[in-house]
Amino acid sequence: MSNCKTDGSLVHVAVAAIVKDGRVLISKRAQNVHQGGLWEFPGGKVEKGETVTEALGREIEEELGVEIHNTRPLIKLIHHYSDKSVVLETLLVTKFSGKNYQLDLENDEQEQLGLEGQVVKWIRLEELDDYQFPEANEAIIEALMLPDCYLITPDCDNTDQFIDEFINSIQGHSLVQLRIKSLLENRALIIERNQLMQQVCEVSKKNNVQLLMNSFMLLDNEEFNIIKLFAGIHLTSSDLHDSFKDDSIKRYRKQYPEKKLAASCHSMRDIERANDLKLDFIVVSAVKATASHPEQRALGWELFKALTDVAKMPVFALGGMEKSDIRLAQNNGAQGISAISSLWNMGELYIVSDEV
Repeated sequence: MSNCKTDGSLVHVAVAAIVKDGRVLISKRAQNVHQGGLWEFPGGKVEKGETVTEALGREIEEELGVEIHNTRPLIKLIHHYSDKSVVLETLLVTKFSGKNYQLDLENDEQEQLGLEGQVVKWIRLEELDDYQFPEANEAIIEALMLPDCYLITPDCDNTDQFIDEFINSIQGHSLVQLRIKSLLENRALIIERNQLMQQVCEVSKKNNVQLLMNSFMLLDNEEFNIIKLFAGIHLTSSDLHDSFKDDSIKRYRKQYPEKKLAASCHSMRDIERANDLKLDFIVVSAVKATASHPEQRALGWELFKALTDVAKMPVFALGGMEKSDIRLAQNNGAQGISAISSLWNMGELYIVSDEV
């Protein structure tokens, strides 16, 4: 990425996440430029009169000798460094041609160079955390690692059937939120509830699914051990503004830095608080009106996009979402969609609600 000077105004930068066969192409910044010596996703400044796609095509051809043929929006975010502020608009590149950078080299020490003399290499997505990137790139890395669907479980009236439906429903999904209320209302069912939680965690682990626990399921302090089984916690919107929970959230982050921390957001205030907490991703709702909550006013795509533009992490769209909405959601700034009924292999025993 070319060195972009700024006079205090926001610098608009187009970024390419070029992916192939589970790998992404990265390059190393020269030592004498801003954030020098760090790895980056290639790209550069959007010039006046250019679209993001045009700017990215020009920059990638100049830097790498690669011609871009197919892209889609991945994530857009604003980041403030001590010496400059940038808006990074990242496109996922899945079809390209031109100069060939080998995926696998016989000698790991061998270096491939781009057209500007920069070191270039393909790395596996799961290796991204092993490389040092500028701070602004953290959300891009998170977006690359997240899927385009976030499944939320419906409520549970029958644990045996819930497990069967859970096993069926998570096929093809890698990110799921466990959200059950019925077993929480009766304190006599605490053992049954904990057994269910352990079972779904075991099933998720076997199927390489990241399972998050909705925070309202944490009823007692002694249940803090239960969260060790989960890949993360999904906070409710009220949690974001509960000063009594701040210490718990910080303690969780410190104790489990590898686990996800997400939240539900319904307003600009919610998103700004999520930014402060540096959450991994958020869900914004309700995009469309839902039969389960007709009293909840739909945001619509225009307002949803305005909210995602403020977020400093990936955003899932929730509320009346179908799989057919994935591309529309992504074109409006989302990572993808989140849903219950349209993603769950539903049985008659389940109570469905899109409220999170």
